[in-house]
Amino acid sequence: MKLIILAFILSLSLHFLFISSFNEKKDLKEKPSSSKEVKKSSVNFVRLLPKAPEKVAPKTEPKTEPKKVEAKKAIPKEYKKVEAKKIIPQKKTRIHKKAKKIIPKPVKRVEVKPTPTKRLPIKSQEKRKTIPKKSLENFFLADPLPLDRDMLDDITKSYIKLYGEEYNSFTKVQKVYLQKNLKNIGRITQRYLRYPSISIRTGQQGMNIVEFFLHPNGDISELKLINSSGYSALDKNSVETIEIAYKDYPRPKSKTKIKIYVYYKLY
Repeated sequence: MKLIILAFILSLSLHFLFISSFNEKKDLKEKPSSSKEVKKSSVNFVRLLPKAPEKVAPKTEPKTEPKKVEAKKAIPKEYKKVEAKKIIPQKKTRIHKKAKKIIPKPVKRVEVKPTPTKRLPIKSQEKRKTIPKKSLENFFLADPLPLDRDMLDDITKSYIKLYGEEYNSFTKVQKVYLQKNLKNIGRITQRYLRYPSISIRTGQQGMNIVEFFLHPNGDISELKLINSSGYSALDKNSVETIEIAYKDYPRPKSKTKIKIYVYYKLY
């Protein structure tokens, strides 16, 4: 566009010069000079050619440097405080579904005819296996019934005589325990008995009676001698023996008083 505008301006200036020169020649013709007369025949008209347009080098646009884009400063955003709303939990509504009625299908009953089997005779030993085993202690504790003294053996009778009338004040459970275990307690005590060496050298023999309480957990208490053998070595040995042997005694269901004989014999 710039080149076109420049060319247009040049063409206008040339036309203006041409017209101005043409007007000057007309004036010369109309007003000749006084000194010299100009002969018409001697005047030649010269036509002026328009000047060739000068070649104008195309203007190169200056290189424009890329504009530096200034980084805009980040404007801190203003945050508004939002109050937390209380969330009220919604109650779950239970949807009660109606249970579908299941109609059972009719089942065909098949009659099974029993096959005849022969009954085999049960042996006496096998009958005993079918009976539940119950210990005598559990049997008497379930329904304690002490036996008559006449039905007891001689050793058990001798132990029960030591109690005298006190025996009648015992409960049925205690009586049953004494009838079933006094003989066994005396046997365990004699098994642990060791004859004192001094008594052997001096030939000491005799019998003493010991009394103590036996507890359900197996412990003993209030151990003492009721009747002495006459020898301190034998009496002391009886107490020491029971303090060792009581761990093997059968345990009662309630606190029970025990009275037994302890014998010392040299063979």
